[in-house]
Amino acid sequence: MHMRRVVLLAAVGAGVASAAHGQAPSPTAPLLPSSLASIGPWDVGVVKRAEEILASPARWSRADTNACPANATTFSIYCALQRAVDEATGQAQTHGPAGSARSMAAADCRIHQAATGWVGSCGPLFDEAPFFTIATAKAITTGIWRSDVQPSAVWAGTMTDAVNPIFDEAENLVDQLAPKKYPARLIGYNNDTTTTFAGVHAFLHQLEDRLASLGASGGLDPSVDKVEIEVYAGGTGVIRTYAGWFAVSGFAERDSGLRFEIDTAKEVPPSALDREIIQRAAKILTSDSVWNRGDNRKCPAGATTWSIYCALEQASIEVTGGFHHRRPALELVREIVDDRTKAKTDYNHRLMDYNNDPSTHLADVRSLFAEALARIR
Repeated sequence: MHMRRVVLLAAVGAGVASAAHGQAPSPTAPLLPSSLASIGPWDVGVVKRAEEILASPARWSRADTNACPANATTFSIYCALQRAVDEATGQAQTHGPAGSARSMAAADCRIHQAATGWVGSCGPLFDEAPFFTIATAKAITTGIWRSDVQPSAVWAGTMTDAVNPIFDEAENLVDQLAPKKYPARLIGYNNDTTTTFAGVHAFLHQLEDRLASLGASGGLDPSVDKVEIEVYAGGTGVIRTYAGWFAVSGFAERDSGLRFEIDTAKEVPPSALDREIIQRAAKILTSDSVWNRGDNRKCPAGATTWSIYCALEQASIEVTGGFHHRRPALELVREIVDDRTKAKTDYNHRLMDYNNDPSTHLADVRSLFAEALARIR
């Protein structure tokens, strides 16, 4: 998922947001936004719900620990907002720094034709509330997936997340109101001994006003990510997102709209072309003289040295004609880096940080590619 918020997400069973755990009862979840104009009112509704969750000083946790347990009876500012988001998106989750897990259920996507193109939603997706704006395209631009068959249709566009502005604007508001700067703004402001319960509710009221005003003026800045969908015979295919590549099924035009499902339980496994990409990357990084130890994830054309990331990007372009940073080949290499660096806590970008780590040697890079090839069945 995107590293947009301080706290990572971990999904658990449904039903945790119930009055049985001592919190305010959950209202009926509102419809998810399906346009830029609908984000502002939806975000305001989420913040209003957070106010209900923090209805009294007894419900306020003065000790935010960067985790929001499912059975919590008190809430920090962050956790109240996150619980309100979970209710509004129909998700029941616990949040903490341990990592994230996606819902095991397939996402049901319903896209309809509008003045701005084909727009719609798949419901909660990747711990967010995104809506899609897509159109037919001539071809995939980020590299072919398979060499043995061509897609019968390609769709491309964007997915826009309605949740992101809530937390972005909350952090911006802390910067304006707080007398000091905090490493983690919402946590620091919540835990500050000078913050009062009246101040918390005043903060949430100001956040509502801010989101309403920005929404009405078109000033909200939701996260927008590119997306491509390739469809094959029988309505199966692949959707390429910032979170990975996932299998699509049942793609069809029904009732003047598009319907399809996304299997979010697991990413698409590497293909024969992914194997070729890793083989080619291994041939690019053959010596210390061509290894760039100072990766910044920028890979200029005509480069004479390459990092792990840039070798995979160059190999992808040579093998498939394009590049996508969440291609299965790269995801597999990231998985191995995860396995090798479990004790590391300061890796923000796995391929870059592993590449630049002084303890990483060329032999490690060579074995990284060899292990990736051995894992492809």
